[in-house]
Amino acid sequence: MGVPLTASSSEAYDWDNMTLVAVADLDPAERAAFAVTSRLLSCIVTEALLPAVYVPTSAAGACGVCVILTALPSGEDSWRSRPLRREDIFAIVPVHGKPVLKGDASERGTQVWMLDPLDMLPSIYDAQEFSLGASGLEDLRDAITNTLSSPPWELGTSFSLNRVCDPLHWWHKFAQTIQIDSDLRANLAEELLSSYTWQIVPRQRLEVKGEFEGEMHRLVQVAAEQCKKPIPEVPAGSLIMPVYYLQRANIRAKFPDVDFFDDDFSLDALGQTSLRTVVIPGISDLAIKLAVGIKVSSALRTISHFTADVGPRFSTLIIPKLNVDRNILHIESETSSAVYVRDAANRDVAPDVAKHFTAVIRQQYPAGDDESVIICAALLDWGHEDAPKGIPVVIHLFELYTHEKRVAFFDEYARLLIDALLPAMLHNGLAFEAHPQNSLLRISRSTRALRGFVLRDLGGLRMHAPTLCASTGVDFTFLPEHCVVTDTLAEASKKLYHTLFHNHLQRLARLLGLHYNGVAGEILRKHLERNIPRDAWLWKIWMAEDARSVSGKCLMRMKIQGLYRDSVYEPFPNIIQYRPTEL
Repeated sequence: MGVPLTASSSEAYDWDNMTLVAVADLDPAERAAFAVTSRLLSCIVTEALLPAVYVPTSAAGACGVCVILTALPSGEDSWRSRPLRREDIFAIVPVHGKPVLKGDASERGTQVWMLDPLDMLPSIYDAQEFSLGASGLEDLRDAITNTLSSPPWELGTSFSLNRVCDPLHWWHKFAQTIQIDSDLRANLAEELLSSYTWQIVPRQRLEVKGEFEGEMHRLVQVAAEQCKKPIPEVPAGSLIMPVYYLQRANIRAKFPDVDFFDDDFSLDALGQTSLRTVVIPGISDLAIKLAVGIKVSSALRTISHFTADVGPRFSTLIIPKLNVDRNILHIESETSSAVYVRDAANRDVAPDVAKHFTAVIRQQYPAGDDESVIICAALLDWGHEDAPKGIPVVIHLFELYTHEKRVAFFDEYARLLIDALLPAMLHNGLAFEAHPQNSLLRISRSTRALRGFVLRDLGGLRMHAPTLCASTGVDFTFLPEHCVVTDTLAEASKKLYHTLFHNHLQRLARLLGLHYNGVAGEILRKHLERNIPRDAWLWKIWMAEDARSVSGKCLMRMKIQGLYRDSVYEPFPNIIQYRPTEL
């Protein structure tokens, strides 16, 4: 629940993010196209799939351009040492703030190390041969053309800049540039376009953890009241399993021995931002995570047998013994689960099939008196009708219309979040998946003061098992090849860095206008210095003077290689160490 605040008319805005302001003027189709295109180009540059340089320019609203270059043919000199021609340019991206750069500036620009979607302006250009039908240059295109008209740029006189924001255009051009297999190219291109019911399943087909049967019976009773129908008879030795209404055909095809309730016996549910998880009106304490056989982002949104196995046991045995401040952090327990593991002939079902028919029950955090709970991803949104144009929800909701208020808010937010999550990493070898979709902010209704956080979804944890078991005194077991188990503490910390800093706090810092000026970096270092001893293993990875890069998760590289649970990492700039004087 959010607190409906309004901006005071007596306070003038001193905040401006040109990306949000420019995007606010686009129609919905253009806004969606830019959202996908900007993320695609960000991955291409940050994951070092193609080289890019930053070139300053003088244009209204833009401080420069990021010129993404094509992969140069084998045997040629690098882009650093030869003239750059039109055919060397993959895309030209105007930016309102400097991307994170690497190395010294040269006459051709400075290498771009990380390009963020919030660096970009929604005017992305393709350098093409000039044609008589080309439209006249707008001011921004004119400025870019002038900037790239002198050595070492040799673009010639027969070229024009065409504004292209279609993500499929850039995907197919990228696929041609790095020679991606045609079938894979077509499959990934499709991904850029981007009530539930029950079955009756023989009990012996399922692997059940916790009080799953009792919780299902409770939900079925609510459904019966809602539908005004009696509860269907369930044969002895069978168990009720929930499934999304639109997943019935998928379940019937893969699991022919299950019986469905009639279509008119169903239960209305409200979806969470996490896509697979639903909540039931009138049952505030439970949430249900259901498998969805569609691919979004990096993977099919199914639920593995690993997740079904570890969540309830981890909740009971490990969560009570973790080194966390429970005044700040509440971890939502996964109380029960069920997964289809054996067919009618009592043969084991392949994991890639079983993951389509899995359910997990989660115990939701009960907000206290005078408390509101807000999903952090919602705070990072913008474009709502009741908010000023280009103003993020977090600024509008908490009335952060001065620099001082935004600094104070980020300082307290970062303090609480770091204090909540770092102890488990340092002392238990446990990394939470703390991206904004899994994180909820707790605030006081009456004072709007920040109280702490709620973390949900145990499927994305990473942990160093020897450290976890030694620190908790629990001989916790894992299924063979479970991806949550890491060989080293450093490997586990990659998950926490990627979700907490790269995805969560960096995004908040940019929206609050605290990234380019280095204020957010100073605040992060201050709170990490309080939590990490200088002789600790994590200090060397994140805080040491030479820790300028970290292992960054490369989702585009993973897609191209067809990977999901096996991650690919490349050196990313350590955003904790970001200082604007280095640019």
